[in-house]
Amino acid sequence: MDFTYNEFPISVDLNTLKTYFDLRQCKLPKSLAKSFPLTTDEGGEGVAEVYQPKSLRHLVLDFFLENWCDTPIFKELAEQKDRNYILGNLDVNLPLELLSAHIRDDFFWRKSYQQRWKTLYYRTHSYPCCPPRPATPPTLSKPCPAAQQKGKQVTKSWLNIYMERHLQEFIENLPTSEYEQEGVQTQVLDICASYINQLEINYLQPSMDGNNDHIPLDFILSNLPELRTLRLTYCTKTIGTQFYLGCNTMSRKDANILAKGLAQCHELVNFCFHNTTLEPYQLGLFAHSLDKGCHHLTALSLEHCSLGDEGIRQFLSACNKESFGTLKYLDLTNNKITSEGAYIIARVIKNLHLEKISLRLNPIGSDGAAAIFGILDCLPMRNVDISGCSITDTITLLFVNFLGHNRTLWYIDMSNNELGMHFGEQLLKVIGRNKCLKQLDLRNTGLTLEMCNKVKDILKENFKNWD
Repeated sequence: MDFTYNEFPISVDLNTLKTYFDLRQCKLPKSLAKSFPLTTDEGGEGVAEVYQPKSLRHLVLDFFLENWCDTPIFKELAEQKDRNYILGNLDVNLPLELLSAHIRDDFFWRKSYQQRWKTLYYRTHSYPCCPPRPATPPTLSKPCPAAQQKGKQVTKSWLNIYMERHLQEFIENLPTSEYEQEGVQTQVLDICASYINQLEINYLQPSMDGNNDHIPLDFILSNLPELRTLRLTYCTKTIGTQFYLGCNTMSRKDANILAKGLAQCHELVNFCFHNTTLEPYQLGLFAHSLDKGCHHLTALSLEHCSLGDEGIRQFLSACNKESFGTLKYLDLTNNKITSEGAYIIARVIKNLHLEKISLRLNPIGSDGAAAIFGILDCLPMRNVDISGCSITDTITLLFVNFLGHNRTLWYIDMSNNELGMHFGEQLLKVIGRNKCLKQLDLRNTGLTLEMCNKVKDILKENFKNWD
């Protein structure tokens, strides 16, 4: 009987082993579904040796696994096959502090993530400033959002992904009554803080005292030195029978605390605040904090926050000519902004270096769109999204003249606006002069399918010449 044990790296898939090994000649013990039977029966089928004793080496490694909390041995093992055995059999439910201090292997944390959350889905929030390039083969690595902004391809480790999801779950499920307990948040941050590059908070638990307060985020944000991307909302998903009016809103105390925390996020690159009704005075606080503390802010997104024209005025009044000098992407989707608010935005962004702006689902009308197009020649703008903005064919002449001489825009989204046939006829006369525009979205604008196809065919040549 063959007592030789062979371990394969846990990254090797079973199908890969079957491809390179002949099952009829392999004599490997059954272990972790990656080994093959030792003997064969009369019919040639494999039969596992259930009672085969383990080697001395495996007995020692099993002893290490059983006592790993007391003696966490991993780096001390010289042989890679011994490390693979530890990684393949180590309990993923051991204390997180202990595991993170001794294990850095990407496949172990990938396995831990999958066993805890029953999925391997993970989304990185990036804010591209131009339309997507032609599709490329998918990769298994996870891009770091901060690296994406700098144009670098960096693999995001599963240890970082695991820690980010762990902190997210802690914040979302922490009741306000337990936050004041000594050491609760400090203990989690001591373990996770150095690994957090991206933080997404999808909901927060409100207090049950009727004050609409949520857990303070200033201490948490100020202790995340590597935080690059923050996506945040103060909405509440479930509250049960303890619902009260206003529990799903942001209180004055919440706004002051969040503003204090944002001022400490010195490495923040992407900030998205969404699905939370904001008052004008709150926007002034946030603008001051972001301008004061976030000197590398590249993308700012305030989606579905009901800002209104007054909110836009308060936010921009807290800024000066030197504010947000690094901002490239501004998203104000669905904020009840009218033409008045569009004029205010136009006056301010002409001093910035924006490459993308989104005013989608705001009723700015043709006058507001004209104000935006009027200052685009002063900006290195690549992407403009004004879909669903109540724009009519009264913008035809201005847009046609603009398109004839603009040499910066790559992508324009004007879908879901009432532009009409006359707009399409005038557009086809000048679209060929623009050699820079790559895509023009004209869905649901009143143009015929034939017109839309002609525009696409003309722009295909520009897209083919895109370096």
